[in-house]
This record gives sequence, structure tokens and C-alpha cells, in this order.
Amino acid sequence: MTVAQQISRPAATTSLEECDFRWRTAVHDRLADMHLRPTGRFQCFGSVEERDLGDLLITHWACPDLEGVRGSTMARRDAEALLLFTASAGRQIIETQHETVVLRPGAVLIMSTRTTGKFVIPEPMTKRTVRVPLTALAPYDTGLGVPECLFLDITQSPLARLTQDFLNGVDAQFGQMSPAEVEGARTALLVLIAGMLRASHAADVHESEFLPLLRRQLEAWIVEHLAGPIRVGDLAAAHNVAPRTVHRAFAATGDTVGAVARAHRLAAARSELVNTACSIAAIAHRWGFCDASHLGREFRRQFSISPGEYRAAHGVA
Repeated sequence: MTVAQQISRPAATTSLEECDFRWRTAVHDRLADMHLRPTGRFQCFGSVEERDLGDLLITHWACPDLEGVRGSTMARRDAEALLLFTASAGRQIIETQHETVVLRPGAVLIMSTRTTGKFVIPEPMTKRTVRVPLTALAPYDTGLGVPECLFLDITQSPLARLTQDFLNGVDAQFGQMSPAEVEGARTALLVLIAGMLRASHAADVHESEFLPLLRRQLEAWIVEHLAGPIRVGDLAAAHNVAPRTVHRAFAATGDTVGAVARAHRLAAARSELVNTACSIAAIAHRWGFCDASHLGREFRRQFSISPGEYRAAHGVA
């Protein structure tokens, strides 16, 4: 259930290139694609430890001083997800298109992987990140969805403090947790994250927020109708808008109706793999895949392992 890998100052048998490659791979797979450059005395990266709750990727980073840039091309290429950051030592200065924030101990930062900008870690720091697929948050009310950048001080946000304390508890208990307890912890963390997002939104909705709000309503409809075909015309009729408006609502975040439906079907299949003893063929049929092989191909593309391997590692039933 746990994978830990140390990527530290290279030993005599580890080349600088190998250390660099392993760190960049971890950043790409568990955070988001970006250009990185160490700026300190040692031209190598730090260490990373992984403690995942199913598809929620929790990573502990020990970082040297470095800087990074994430451009619009990288942001469009990645699947949209939510990133949650906490820090236990040091600081990270993050500059987006609209604001600058400082991640430090005592703060919780939430960002979308579609956010572009640059960051600087001026001195060594230790931090924790959680990458959450948006499909995992679909069953929960998050208000208007994932903001570009949400900064929360734990002295002013009770939910942010609860989230940090909960993650600390996961760290302490992870090695003793059964698959059922891991799945329960996953659900609890999603509830906390959805609560922070919901509490951050103003009650009124302005005209400029229409498409993001419509997008969320369309996505909720998709989730409710996953067992059948998902057609743009049906979506448009159900929400009394034109089909091109449906396309615009998804295109605003670089998505398509088909891609979003497929992601949610994979999330539903993941949940059944973990929580039921149904055959993989039956799960594939229930969630709109042609057969077990079709589900296997799509599942491996998303999670990097086969459905059977995922069930063996995380299955509760």
C-alpha cells in the first residue's frame, strides 16, 4: 500500500543524471509537468516519499532551493486535477497570472493543474502535496469547483486546520491501515477538501461565472447517467441550452464531453474494483466499456497498472 523512494544527493554509484531523471519523473507523475532548475550549491534534487489513498496521490518532498515554470502548453496537456499543498519547513513563493502567494508552515494551498505560472523555493523546504483527480470529487458538493489558486491560513480556516491534522494522522497510521481503512480515509479527505472549496465561494454568481457553473451542472448530469450513452444533444436539452454552449462549457477548461465521461467511468470502475467482488468483465459492461480488455487498456492508461493489479493492491471486498 505504500511506496517510498529516496531521491537525494547522489551517491558514488548514482549519477547526477539518474537523480535528476528520477526526481523529474516523480514531479511529472505525482504533481504536474513543469520545467525545474536547482539554484543552490548542489545541482540535484531532494527526496520524495509516497503514501497514497487509492487514487489520491500523497507525496512528501524534501526540496533544495530551486525554481520552476509551468506554461500553458503543459497545463493543457495534463488531465485536470486538484493539487493541495502544506509545508512543514521553509517556504515556496508561487506567482500565477493573477496573484502571488507564499506556501509556508501553517497554510494550506489549493490549486488547479490548469493554473500556469512560476515558483521559487529560496531555501531548503519540506512539504506535502496531494493530487486529487477531479473525478474523485464529483460525488461531493464543491460549490463552483476548483479555483485557480486558493490560499487558506489554518488560524483562520477551521477546515484547513482539520485537513492538515487529518493528513498528519494519515502519516502516523498509514502503515497499520487495512485496505478498507485506506478507502475510508480517502472518503474523509475528499469530504474535507470539498468543504474547503465550498466554503471559499461567495453566495452570488456573476455573469462571468455562468460557464463554470454550467460546466459543473453538466458534469453532475454526466455522473448520474454514466450507465447509458452520453450525448451532447441530451445534455443540452436537459439544461435548456444549445449544443454549442455545452461544447463551450467544456472547451473553456480544455476538455470534451467524451473525455469527461470516460474519466468518470474509469473512476466508477475503480470504485467497484476496490469495494466489490464483481468480475472485471461485469464492471466493464456496467460502465460502458466494450469488454474487460477495453477497460484494461483505458485503466492502465489512467492508473499505470491493470484493473486486476489495482484490485490486488487496494481491494476491500
